Amino acid sequence: MNINQFEIYVAVIITVLLTGIILSYFSILIIRQHVKNLKLQQINAFAEIAAMEKERARIAADLHDELGPLLSVIKFRIENEIPLERSNNNELLTASKQLDEVIGKLREISNNLIPTVLLHKGAIAAISYFISQIEPLHSLKIDVEHPPSINIGEDQSIQIYRILHEVINNCIKHAKATKLLIVFKLSNNLLTLTCEDNGIGLVNATMNSHSFGRGINSMKYRTEMMSGHFNIEAEAGVGTILTFEIPIK
Repeated sequence: MNINQFEIYVAVIITVLLTGIILSYFSILIIRQHVKNLKLQQINAFAEIAAMEKERARIAADLHDELGPLLSVIKFRIENEIPLERSNNNELLTASKQLDEVIGKLREISNNLIPTVLLHKGAIAAISYFISQIEPLHSLKIDVEHPPSINIGEDQSIQIYRILHEVINNCIKHAKATKLLIVFKLSNNLLTLTCEDNGIGLVNATMNSHSFGRGINSMKYRTEMMSGHFNIEAEAGVGTILTFEIPIK
């Protein structure tokens, strides 16, 4: 190898090394930016969920504490205007019955936003009540197993309730399951929540509905908000097992 060939060989090696270093540098920058974007998306998702829960609580309080009593007062005044001969006051009677329906619907909406039982008795009582309301309407059989008592704070109770609400809705709408088992286990301040169904499996459900994917992301974000971990095990045609490990604060 003469001097010119050696110089060319060295120049090629240096060029390759410099190119590799530059590409590695830009690759690291891209990866860092991607991680940063993922963290920003996660922070935004957390903030969106927190804001949504806060707004739900505000609307529920307004409906329950302000609009409900106002409608009750209006109903009371209408009924006081109805004389003993009620048959001659069909319009007032109709208005009174319609107010009863409005007040009932108002309570239902307020309860859907944040169930009263959730705030007073916690996530397990709230999800049990929700199950009692929907089971007569669907073919899904839901069993809940839990220790005699679990002390969970209000904020975590709300997130756990929302997660289980989403699990049940997914089983009904997407998984086509007929059985769902929800198990609460508490050990050393770590709550393990397992949801096992006999549906068509996560893969098929995801392929059939984009909303199913949004529901999974919602459960994932809510779990991460509580510094927990979320895991999925699924087999097409057999069912899905969702596991949530949540440190109780």
